[in-house]
Amino acid sequence: MYSFVAGVPFSPIDIDLGHLSRGEWNAITDRFRVWYMPGEDGKSDTQLCYVMVRKLDPHDGVLTYAHVMVNLRGNGSKEDGPNFMVGVLSNDDVRARTAVNAMLDIPPIFHRRAELETIERKWRSDPDAVFRFTANVHSATALASTDGAVYELKFELPPGITEQFRQNMGAWWHNPSGTNGDRPTEPSGK
Repeated sequence: MYSFVAGVPFSPIDIDLGHLSRGEWNAITDRFRVWYMPGEDGKSDTQLCYVMVRKLDPHDGVLTYAHVMVNLRGNGSKEDGPNFMVGVLSNDDVRARTAVNAMLDIPPIFHRRAELETIERKWRSDPDAVFRFTANVHSATALASTDGAVYELKFELPPGITEQFRQNMGAWWHNPSGTNGDRPTEPSGK
């Protein structure tokens, strides 16, 4: 799947759902969800807060998953990083990039793409990103059928994955020092 990740230095973020959904929103498959995970008592867990938007285009077979992560550690200074991280996973690179446009050029402020810090834009096949994307594919398609039948999908998670999932809940992307997030990489075999 294609991953597009950008740091957003401004606040608030407006999301044009009409732009993202291309005028169609299916309550069975599409989601606008706000997640909040407080730290556990006795642990030094970081609070997590993010907005998830998922859009399935069954006609073209494209799923786009946008993840807007709130920086709860920062106080607005440049040293604390951007106010938000926006990550998009999709099986279509054009739709992934277009999903970010649903958060730009909205009145009255009209933020531009040049204001964002591109962290990543590449095809990914690592387990964390694949797991997150696959979970959304299963979720979006479990109830969607053309004949009205309801399908139940079951899969067992390996031991310890819940704690790992919590650690990676905030991000599937990595930005090790010395890498250039602006340099796109092409998938092998595509």
